[in-house]
Amino acid sequence: MLNSAWQQIRKSLRPEPIQDMETPFLPELRLEQLSRLQEYKNLLGLNLRSPTGSTLAGQHRSRQQGRGMELSEIRNYQPGDDIRLMDWKVTARTRRPHTKVFMEERERPAHLVVDLSASMLFGSLRSKAEQAANIAATLGWALSYQGDRCGGLVFNGEEARLIKPKARHKGLLPLLKTSCDLGHNITQAKSRSQTGRMNQVLRQIAVQPGHGSLIVLISDFWSLDLEDLSILTQLSRSHILVAIQVSDILERELPMGSCFLTDGSQDFYYDGTKPAEQKRYRREFDLHKDALKQAIQKARGHFISLSTHEKPTDKLKQFFARGSR
Repeated sequence: MLNSAWQQIRKSLRPEPIQDMETPFLPELRLEQLSRLQEYKNLLGLNLRSPTGSTLAGQHRSRQQGRGMELSEIRNYQPGDDIRLMDWKVTARTRRPHTKVFMEERERPAHLVVDLSASMLFGSLRSKAEQAANIAATLGWALSYQGDRCGGLVFNGEEARLIKPKARHKGLLPLLKTSCDLGHNITQAKSRSQTGRMNQVLRQIAVQPGHGSLIVLISDFWSLDLEDLSILTQLSRSHILVAIQVSDILERELPMGSCFLTDGSQDFYYDGTKPAEQKRYRREFDLHKDALKQAIQKARGHFISLSTHEKPTDKLKQFFARGSR
């Protein structure tokens, strides 16, 4: 009888499905909104860096003779120097051959991996899905405006759309549009990701050509199998790996009171009037966060925790500025 009563209550509380399929479930997740985040393109500094001091973005310079855009010095000609870089005015004035040396400039591909699985729908001030898209856009615009090629991968439980890094927003805009498209389908059953799904899609990034790329994972990481770190180790061995965990304050602490919780397939009764139950709820989240952080650091990656209540610009600036000191 109690089970029958609960099923009737649950049915009465369940929202009616959206009849207009043209109406997106997350209307705030729009390409126009993500494009407006270009205003923060210079907020992260002129050269994004990792905590280890590795250059993450911009036109990455090395003091080698080349035909870059920034003049480094004018020095005496040495055997093997490119004669096309001779400074004839200085040569004529000093009567000794001189050549120009430029800072060689190289682009670093950036792969932004955005998780839009069903678990990312959760949120209080805003959904984790919206925050993930905001993070990708904020970082993507900063990287693009510094000359890097941006692309990445957007995935849910069934789809994984790969966008190859391209310069001048040609890779970033398709990535942001794909994020909006998959975000609007986040309530569909196919959006649910099982444990290990993220490990699976990251293999698509691992087989991409080249090395030394910046790979940023933006997710709540509930679909990452922490028992298998081989893919993380593989990525960090050849690239700079940054993991940004998106979370919400309600995932760690619920308001006082009792309620039913669901993961989409099972229901759980939570008695928030009991301190022991509150402690257990907090502990579950803390254990997952700590395990994730340890896994990323063990794979020699960098870990950032960012709540839906935080501004991505503030946290990203704080993180990347550490490496430029």
